[in-house]
Amino acid sequence: MSRKRELFDRLILELRAAVAASARYDQAVADALGFNRTDTRCIDLLSREGPLTPGELAARTGLTTGAITTVIDRLERASHVRRLPDPGDRRRVYVELTAEARNTAARFYSDHAHRAEQLYPRYTEDQVELLLDFLHGMREFNNHKACELEASLPENRRR
Repeated sequence: MSRKRELFDRLILELRAAVAASARYDQAVADALGFNRTDTRCIDLLSREGPLTPGELAARTGLTTGAITTVIDRLERASHVRRLPDPGDRRRVYVELTAEARNTAARFYSDHAHRAEQLYPRYTEDQVELLLDFLHGMREFNNHKACELEASLPENRRR
């Protein structure tokens, strides 16, 4: 086996372990807040992308529109999101994070941002571009495969 193959195989295993460790921490955060992982996934999505319509949230998470309404209602009761009317179309609403949600996220994830900043100087710009390209390719592939699998599920097996 070539050194490149050996390193690549180790990289894939390390990526899988990193994803599992992140999922474990995210579950612990959800448990601490009394939320479920779907709730925290939606909070993360809104944090990364900004206000979204319920339909956009459903499409990006793979949830049904009925399920996303339940999530939004639950997060709204917990003061983590609010619905805002679209000023250009009164029939449409956007969902956005509240300041309380952002403060809660900072409480649980500020150490992660600090750790990332500690790692930043270790890598050259070219290395960061390489990592970004690899992770982007893996994310795109996983999103594609998730859409394929979700589309093949019968209605009663969808969330």
